[in-house]
Amino acid sequence: MRLLRFLALAGLVFGAAPVAATAAPDDGGAYHLLPMSSLLATRPAPGARLRNAARTMLYYGGPVLPKIKVVSVIWGSDVSKATVKNIGPFLSGLVDSSFVDQLTQYSTNFATMNGHAGTHQTIARGTYAGQFTIAPSHKTTSLTDAAIQAELRAQIAGRHLPAPNQNTLYMVYFPSYITITTGKAVSCRDFGAYHSANPRTVGGNLFYGVMPDCSLGFASETFVSSHEFAEALTDGIPTPGSHPAYPQAWNTSDGYEIADLCEGHRGTLALGGKNYTVTQVFLNTTKACSTGSYHSP
Repeated sequence: MRLLRFLALAGLVFGAAPVAATAAPDDGGAYHLLPMSSLLATRPAPGARLRNAARTMLYYGGPVLPKIKVVSVIWGSDVSKATVKNIGPFLSGLVDSSFVDQLTQYSTNFATMNGHAGTHQTIARGTYAGQFTIAPSHKTTSLTDAAIQAELRAQIAGRHLPAPNQNTLYMVYFPSYITITTGKAVSCRDFGAYHSANPRTVGGNLFYGVMPDCSLGFASETFVSSHEFAEALTDGIPTPGSHPAYPQAWNTSDGYEIADLCEGHRGTLALGGKNYTVTQVFLNTTKACSTGSYHSP
């Protein structure tokens, strides 16, 4: 999600028009945050279609995750039972669905904006590598992004999580009593989810999504999961600031990823006789948000 700097100003309100600004990460990382205002939006923002018609996703030379391999990570024993039971089947369907098919246009066989050679990757459907419940060494109820990343690396080193390759995305789910902070932004107050990676590392990176439990129900979990999934797939390494630069992949010139421009746009994924809520995404081919109802397989 777009990088926002959450200022310590009383009464800060997100307006209808999107505003991208610079984050102030506390550990050298970068976070594409899904603001709570976007998560709670139930209809498209006024004027969004007109704004979007003037926009284009541009390629800045960084990697995408062309054959994405998703791992769902359950943070301890207190994650919502609905999430534990249902998020795995949802993610296994999402990676092998028509939702992914539309993202082929964000492959990287294109000229870049900044002289980099690009990665020449072609996006296709991916795989689901399973669900793993970890016993985190970080016992605190308040976590920083640095702590989450350190925990993931420790769990991988201890072989409690599958080893990554450059297609692996760890989607992490938390108990409702855990608060996550990134800089000055606080989970479930300022943001509903984010994805991240180390902006200083191109090869051998760790790609992950953070989904705090904001007690909004399972439909919100699938919505934010699809949002972070789509944006991590098409922009693996977010970098600080509202002016994209290598090693970012697909962004608008003012720092928005493909789901950022589609606040309030929801669709459904049909899977195993159930319909799950997913985000819509901006498509260069139509200069608008997608409108599909998706299916798996």
